Amino acid sequence: MMITNRDLDVIGPLAAVPGPRAAAPQVDTGGADEFELLRDAPTAHAGWSLRCRREARVVWSMPLAPRGAAPGVRPGIAQAVAVRVLSELGVFVSGWNQLDDGTESDDAWRFVARRPRHASALV
Repeated sequence: MMITNRDLDVIGPLAAVPGPRAAAPQVDTGGADEFELLRDAPTAHAGWSLRCRREARVVWSMPLAPRGAAPGVRPGIAQAVAVRVLSELGVFVSGWNQLDDGTESDDAWRFVARRPRHASALV
């Protein structure tokens, strides 16, 4: 999937997103954290969310709808928004792996971030 200029206009800069922003969670970039991007079935109207797991426990979760990943956006746009959010937290993401939840629904998506070893975003 390729992100076009039109998609980038939808994603836009963070300053253009209206509404209050929650404080950024504290992230340990040591490599033990796993970052998941998910959109549940249509019953969840919040859109896409980003989760941080450490040792199979959810450490924090952040809705991405206020940042530009509303319920109706394609996975590629949600991934770009998640990459931007993680880079703000000092986490470098080199790509996404789709996880198979065993569901046949196209409305439920789940991805896990690919991170190179010992790499963090340039700040």
